[in-house]
Amino acid sequence: MAIRAFISARMSSSRFPGKMLAPFRGEPLIVHVVRAVERAVEAENILVATSTRPSDDPLATYLTSIGIAVFRGPLEDVFERFRAGARAFPCTWILRVTGDSPLSNPKILQRVIGSAGLDNCDLVTTTFPRTFPVGQNAELIRVEALMNIDDRELTPEDREHVTRFFYKHPERFRMVSIESGDPHLAEMSLAIDTVDDLLRLGALSDAELEGLANLATSHWERGGA
Repeated sequence: MAIRAFISARMSSSRFPGKMLAPFRGEPLIVHVVRAVERAVEAENILVATSTRPSDDPLATYLTSIGIAVFRGPLEDVFERFRAGARAFPCTWILRVTGDSPLSNPKILQRVIGSAGLDNCDLVTTTFPRTFPVGQNAELIRVEALMNIDDRELTPEDREHVTRFFYKHPERFRMVSIESGDPHLAEMSLAIDTVDDLLRLGALSDAELEGLANLATSHWERGGA
């Protein structure tokens, strides 16, 4: 079962331009995300999926300089960016993580990955329903299912989001949902969308950050489902 992690990232965020390379606790934000994913997926199977726009040149150059694989595709057609990435880097499954998630929890990623074989599923998700904090969600997409979606059925909105079409048509796909055990956690955000988020999370101690990162898995560790 070949799994690759695709971390979607871009420098042209309207709320925080350039945030992927913004310093967070001494290193660029994207590095923290890659390191978290490396605790669940082998480093050689991780790539950052960014765009071909010149605005993403600094991100691609930096990642290449530190040995992190990069795939570049359309900026707004993220659906096609992922499909093209899967053609360039063949795999059976894509683990999708967003680049604004430095507190991604490897235990969540590992559980998502470990559920791939259940019911011969097409999508393992933590967002249907949402029970994890923003910034700790992940999806595992069967590449065959992604490739078999007919382009003619896709709306512009579907193309902006890799898995939107799956959720619009749940009757057509086999989906497995991973839940935290506490739906109220979905009201919390551990993502970095703005400069204020960067400053707020960056000001916390290592112990405080670790506590937040592990909050969503505490139910499992207490013996919950």
